[in-house]
Amino acid sequence: MNRRQFLTAITGGLIAVAGCTQTETEIPGLEPDRELWSFQSIDQQRVSTTPAVRDGRVYVGSDDHNVYALAADTGREIWQFETDGGVQSSPAMADETLYIGSLDHHLYALGFDGTERWSVVTGDKVYASPTVTADRVLIGSRDSYLYALESDCGESIWRTYIGGVVFSKATVDSEYVYIGGGDGDLVKLRLDDGTIEWRALTDERVSVTPTIVDDRVLFADHDGGVYALSRSDGETLWTKELSDGVASSPTVQDGTVYFGSWDTTIYAVDLETGELTWEVDAYGHESSTPTIVDGVLYIGDSWGIVYALDPQTGDAYWRFETGNAVNASPTIVDGVAYIASNDGHVYALDVT
Repeated sequence: MNRRQFLTAITGGLIAVAGCTQTETEIPGLEPDRELWSFQSIDQQRVSTTPAVRDGRVYVGSDDHNVYALAADTGREIWQFETDGGVQSSPAMADETLYIGSLDHHLYALGFDGTERWSVVTGDKVYASPTVTADRVLIGSRDSYLYALESDCGESIWRTYIGGVVFSKATVDSEYVYIGGGDGDLVKLRLDDGTIEWRALTDERVSVTPTIVDDRVLFADHDGGVYALSRSDGETLWTKELSDGVASSPTVQDGTVYFGSWDTTIYAVDLETGELTWEVDAYGHESSTPTIVDGVLYIGDSWGIVYALDPQTGDAYWRFETGNAVNASPTIVDGVAYIASNDGHVYALDVT
């Protein structure tokens, strides 16, 4: 019997019980009946990529080396594309192409029918997720470089050394790229030629996707620092120091920044000042990035719990339990939450 079968659903507030093992703790507010369907990967290899959803299909990658296309209404497998390594890169879509990285060192461009359009080999494993612009796709690699490739054919446009293992997904505006580096910095580059404009040093690896809002860029590092910098020159506007690392990318709505931390806490802070708005305890470490849709904040944790919270207060509406860590971000489309879990499953939950 696994923990999901063992635990009993009860109602109540969001609490963490210190000193209890997972199998000894009753999780309040679980709603297992929200599950519409689940899909299992080969040998239940973990699924840690954020699902991409389009035109009635769900696209995910798995440590079983495959990229999957699933029917959004039933979870039926439509096709799978096999790579030569685990797939921990979340898919990105543009026009009629799906872009995704693999630990086999490649970035793949796939048609929505599962056929390979092109692939490019980098110098090492690709953990990062691609970012697609009008004419190019950006991808970081364990080889410490950020690559800009022509999106229609994969031809190289430029390659810039970032440093360390590049786990971060690039964020772009009309002229610039912002990306975290494994050596502990945030880097701003020119989109057209990859020239570095500035670097902002931190104390540890930056694996989050930077968030740009107005005149600032928000990010965090594995030492527990959360930062707001000026987009123009990289000067620090505010910092918030936590007791453990942050791999949860900031989500911003209505002047509030939301993120989770490895200190098992979900935070909401003021965008202008970094001052705490609210914090709530979770059961596990938070690496999942919050998703806010229709007034509900969704986030997962390392215990396999998915939380649906009130973004104004942090109060829990409900929770759902999977069998292992939920490090990917929930994807919400048409009243359904698509959840990837390290238990080797993709879940579809009714969130209406």
